[in-house]
Amino acid sequence: MTSLLKTVKSFIEEEIDSYFVAYSGGLDSSVLLLEVQEALKKSKFKTLRAIHINHNYSKNSKKWEEHCQNFCLLNGVELLVFDIDISKVKGASLEDQFRKKRYEVFNKCLKKGGRLFTGHHEDDNIETLFLRLFRGTGLKGARAIPVKRKIGKGDVVRPFLNFTKSELKLVAEKKSLVYLEDESNKDNSFDRNYIRNLVLPSIEERWPSYRKNINKFITNSNNSYEMLLEQAKEDLNYLVDKDLNKINIKKLKNFPTERQKNIIIFWINILNLNPPNFKVLNEIVEKFLYASKAKEPKFIWGTKNKKGSVCLRIKKGYLEASHLS
Repeated sequence: MTSLLKTVKSFIEEEIDSYFVAYSGGLDSSVLLLEVQEALKKSKFKTLRAIHINHNYSKNSKKWEEHCQNFCLLNGVELLVFDIDISKVKGASLEDQFRKKRYEVFNKCLKKGGRLFTGHHEDDNIETLFLRLFRGTGLKGARAIPVKRKIGKGDVVRPFLNFTKSELKLVAEKKSLVYLEDESNKDNSFDRNYIRNLVLPSIEERWPSYRKNINKFITNSNNSYEMLLEQAKEDLNYLVDKDLNKINIKKLKNFPTERQKNIIIFWINILNLNPPNFKVLNEIVEKFLYASKAKEPKFIWGTKNKKGSVCLRIKKGYLEASHLS
């Protein structure tokens, strides 16, 4: 058994019956689809379906969709095809908007539970880290792509994060796989392509073993973040009486500033509210917690009357958080 297949098999669980693979027709997802199919070969009561999302961005989009249909037909895998209406994709970053649309589809497919496999590999993980660093990420973002996370009523897993693209290419060659090459991958106007095609090759030329060292950093960031989560969980239990929406503000003020920030971010995430950015978080712990002029002071981030906005309120000695109604 190859190490690739062994890794994929470790994500097959007895209690999960429904499996999906995000399938673009490219190298990574083609290798992944066949590895998951192989891993499920002896599982009689488990289903496997591939999900292809047509972004309608390229003039070749329809040809790619047809390739995916033929590939799945040839290999006996059910294919679900979804179209994205590009006229409705708006926003500063086309990459981010497409990603959001994809996950809306995945969320829909996993509404009754199940597990989604995606083909993200080590190179993708490093690219993601660089993107986040350039955007000023914190420790959470430095963890890069998580191996597993919840989505809808199921979860998404990435078994290839410890394998490079070169290793996946070798597997594809051994299996004589025919896969697609997206011409947009050469378009350096996309941030990820710029990092992949221009930044990382220069780094590799100077530091050939950079992948190994960056992976150490990602691992260390994950470990440190988990420790912060445990600390925040313990602190929050101390601050909350019965209602999770309320924390004791007097007790909160007794913690050092950075620990207060850690508690608030953890608390906001547990409440499934949109987290404050760095600037807003600083305002909360440096000014708002000590607001005394107003009877029941409020602090809002986001846009008023817009979904996702959050309101903090100080009331009767407690800090309360809620969606802005």
